Amino acid sequence: MAAEILTEDLLRISLQRLSREVVKTYPQFGELLAQNMLRTCGLIPDVERAEHYRELGTLLIDLGRLYLAEADALCTVDMPRQP
Repeated sequence: MAAEILTEDLLRISLQRLSREVVKTYPQFGELLAQNMLRTCGLIPDVERAEHYRELGTLLIDLGRLYLAEADALCTVDMPRQP
């Protein structure tokens, strides 16, 4: 039980930090992350909490795809040629 609580606390802390960073580039995702994170807290049935974790996981995957696409776009920018 203590390990489960510790893991959930670490997950929440990580998601809070992620939310703050995401807001800088994708403000709309920051709010969604915060909302979904709050839905995983508290004493709710495991089935309901599992659904919130699933929504949160999907959101994180979508966000990751946006960041990967941005990284790809930045890598394909032509560098100025030096004489």
